[in-house]
Amino acid sequence: MQINLRPLLIFFCAVGFCSAGTVRAQQTVPTEAPVAGLPAPDGDSEASGSTISTASSGRLQLVAAKSRWADLLREHIPEFANNAEAQNITPALIKRLRLDISNILSTEGYFSPQIQFDNPDQAAAPGTANKIIRVTVEAGPRTVIENVSLKVLGPMADAIDAGDKAVTKRRRALQEDWGLAVGQPFRENDWSDSKNQLLESLRSDTYAAAGMTFSEAKIDADQHSAVLKVDVDSGPVFTLGEMRVTGLQRYPSWLIERYQAPRKGEVYSRSRLLDFQRSLQNSPYFATVAVGIDPDPEKAEAVPVDVTVVERQARDLSFGLGYSTNTGYRSEVAYRDRNILDQAWDLRSAVRLEQRRQLGYVDIYLPPRESKFLDSFGVLVERENIAGVRSSRSALGVKRTSTRGHLEQRLGLNIVREKISPDGEAEEVNKALVASIGWTWRDVDQPFDPRKGQILQFDLAASEKALLSDQRFIRSYAKYQRWIPVRKTDTVILRAELGAVFSKDEEGIPEDYLFRTGGSTTVRGYGYQTLGIQHIGSTRGGRVMATASAEYVHWLNSSWGAATFLDVGNAADNWRELNLKQGMGVGARYKTPAGPIALDLAYGRQAKKVRLDFSIAIAF
Repeated sequence: MQINLRPLLIFFCAVGFCSAGTVRAQQTVPTEAPVAGLPAPDGDSEASGSTISTASSGRLQLVAAKSRWADLLREHIPEFANNAEAQNITPALIKRLRLDISNILSTEGYFSPQIQFDNPDQAAAPGTANKIIRVTVEAGPRTVIENVSLKVLGPMADAIDAGDKAVTKRRRALQEDWGLAVGQPFRENDWSDSKNQLLESLRSDTYAAAGMTFSEAKIDADQHSAVLKVDVDSGPVFTLGEMRVTGLQRYPSWLIERYQAPRKGEVYSRSRLLDFQRSLQNSPYFATVAVGIDPDPEKAEAVPVDVTVVERQARDLSFGLGYSTNTGYRSEVAYRDRNILDQAWDLRSAVRLEQRRQLGYVDIYLPPRESKFLDSFGVLVERENIAGVRSSRSALGVKRTSTRGHLEQRLGLNIVREKISPDGEAEEVNKALVASIGWTWRDVDQPFDPRKGQILQFDLAASEKALLSDQRFIRSYAKYQRWIPVRKTDTVILRAELGAVFSKDEEGIPEDYLFRTGGSTTVRGYGYQTLGIQHIGSTRGGRVMATASAEYVHWLNSSWGAATFLDVGNAADNWRELNLKQGMGVGARYKTPAGPIALDLAYGRQAKKVRLDFSIAIAF
């Protein structure tokens, strides 16, 4: 809170966006008492204690009927601070303190405070630095809003007079959203915020040049009431004109249009332009984006939309090192080209070498279509040796992604060939042509480190034996995760997963479409993907899976936190055979720009072992 210590009349005349805004206070201010003896002003009890000369030294001790007013005065008046030094008590100081106290309390709606200066410390000799000057403050009755007058002028008023129902409804919403209703206490900050909110509401949609022509808060200190009056001119209706783009050099000009660019003739909406700016900013092509208009009433009929971009480099080469208790040490080389064939095709490729897994992939993402579809295709080659199963897999796929609000939808088609060699068993080769559809609904406060919100995911995949596949199956998978804030910094994290594969049996289904669980992101206290169907020397995927987790994270400071958790889960061939394993433990958390790093010490109840789960990655 910022408090202005200037006289109230001057302050309120300067507050707001108005060209004419005043606060008129009809108020009787008590006559200043003579300093000698410091008798109380009108309405206060008589002072007690010794007299003070015109240049006596002493310490000021604040006494207030309510502690919050004492805190407010100590914060903004240096003489009342807890560590304040002795003051040279003069009539000028007393006069200034009275004025400062009155002005500060008036910002909270108290226009008739009672202020008493006295000297109760009889033991202190007059004129010494030990003298205690007690200042007693009674805020008095609080001023409340008696009447509010909001008047809309200009083209918006003309539309209302013409019977435009949409504009009439909007004006009604402005009145309902006004922050200082009749009967509420009058506060300086609320008065200023309400006027700002009124203007911002108008300027954010249709009326970009709205301005306040008059504002007045008429205070009757004797009756403890306030009458508010605000006149605002909506200004003309703004419609969008041509789009002017600056900063575009590497990428084709039509790329901007692919991100739902505003059209000529659209009525101006700030949220519409912000959505467009966000779409460009989230694209792979631009480092920074600014979208806006010049709210000049002369340009209202076709106001240009200014788009300023700073492009990303077309090509990137990066290196990374990492470690995870799931797959061991990791090194990676990644190459990206955002402008393949000068058509803004975004190529993303990498070779990743881990102790238990090695893979390489190349994906190409096409620029989005105006219908919000993002198409991509790619190829993947992977080898791994996990939970006693050695496998090699190659896949070719295409995918279409669309996003509307919080909901993302995915459509895909993949052809997969897999060769697996479980320990102690014969080698198998499985292949499948899999069509898939999936949805993810996200509503979180932060994408990389949520503290509040939820994510719901649901996927379906199907393969037909007659179409390049060894087995007919339908695979379903659902996941729900929720973050619940606790106190100021702590968080409860809940997670649940369910999966099921519907087929005659698991033979011929690639392992990637069956279920295994266990590890740092599923059931802690058990090895990575070691929960499933147990074979001699290996763990194979099952046709059903269920996991759940509850975690409490307490942040010790802005970077470090501690967690406690309970995980349950397993995978099996059917629901009757599903035996949920339990893991529990404690962990440490460290915040990074890419999300928190977790180091967990977990005890697997059925395994009767303690396991450390950890992962970290560093990019260069």
